Amino acid sequence: MLRYAFGLSVLLQLPLWAAAPVSISIPVVNASFEAPALDPNGFPAVPLADGWLELDLDPAASSNTGVFLNTPVGSPDRMVNAEGRQLAFLGSQQGNGLEQDLRTTYRVGCDYRLTVGVGVSARFPPAVASPTDAIEIVLYYLDGNEPKDIVHQTVEPNGLSSTQLRDFSVVLPAVRADDAWAGKTIGVALRAAGNPGGFWDLDNVRLTESMPVLIPIANASFEAPVVDPNGFGAWPVVDGWLELDLDTVASSNTGVFLNTAIGSPDRLVNAEGGQLLFLGSQKGNALGQDLAAVYQIGCSYRLTVAVGVSARFPPSSTGPVDTMEIVLYYLAEDKSVDIVHETVEAKGLSSTQLQDFSVYLFTVQSGDAWAGKSIGVAIRAAGAAGGFWDLDNVRLAESLPVAKE
Repeated sequence: MLRYAFGLSVLLQLPLWAAAPVSISIPVVNASFEAPALDPNGFPAVPLADGWLELDLDPAASSNTGVFLNTPVGSPDRMVNAEGRQLAFLGSQQGNGLEQDLRTTYRVGCDYRLTVGVGVSARFPPAVASPTDAIEIVLYYLDGNEPKDIVHQTVEPNGLSSTQLRDFSVVLPAVRADDAWAGKTIGVALRAAGNPGGFWDLDNVRLTESMPVLIPIANASFEAPVVDPNGFGAWPVVDGWLELDLDTVASSNTGVFLNTAIGSPDRLVNAEGGQLLFLGSQKGNALGQDLAAVYQIGCSYRLTVAVGVSARFPPSSTGPVDTMEIVLYYLAEDKSVDIVHETVEAKGLSSTQLQDFSVYLFTVQSGDAWAGKSIGVAIRAAGAAGGFWDLDNVRLAESLPVAKE
């Protein structure tokens, strides 16, 4: 199928972290599916959705994609939080979808969040029993005129409503200069991934672009204390961090070490600076840091850590597989309370190339227990004894609330 193409606008390429943070809403055509406008005195649905490329397995009647009128106030199947008068319907069978190529491009240094209000048809909902139907929320880019997916979020109908839409999001972390999608046209898609017979109700598609700022973390790349290059290559101390070490005598499970020389078979080639952190793989070993910053209402947070494994004593990558956790917490009366964490497994990790892993805390609400409280970051081992994680370049990014263009 041929795709339409928009001319690309020339955009300023900003540095990876802007001094003055910016967060904007990127326009999506017919984002709340108000076009074509339906006659309230006529049939309440049409098999069209202006501005969207419709992928419909019923090529004759186009009965799987289109827009429909919300029912009147007081109706038992009214979507009470719909945006505008109309919504989109999407048949549940894989192959049905709605896609749109936008008039903007992925900018280096920015991250992107695509959010959609999702509900289910009152009369013909997607299947919640096995095999469960699903829908995918997708960010893609155009390679020439061909769409290529970058990230997606799968949503299942379990717990969804026919009267109350629920927001779901997919997030693309900060675009790097060497990413294939850097500078390429942004694409958004809503795709069914189930069996025929049901319908999704969709509304209020939003895409935000954020240029985050980094919140300072003491000794974020573990350059202190400085290890003597002419002495032993490691030191069981990490300045600026609270160390939890199961070896209370020698502190042999936490500390900093010198990267090996260029050309060495175990050199971590993408380390930040000359030193890294070692962390014993046994649960109970950890590092944490209470920051000077607080969780701001309306802001989102992303904690990222570069992770590798020891060349000589790696964590176990076979059952039971060793894991570690990247954690965001807050302080309540001087006690740390976890908010979110991301578990990282040793399987597939390298002793020569670090890989970034992130944990996300989406928009802080005024009623959240952590709103206005001190931010805490932690790295915790959650496996068995005998191995070591290599860690580096801890970054915490804060994205501001969305402002209209």
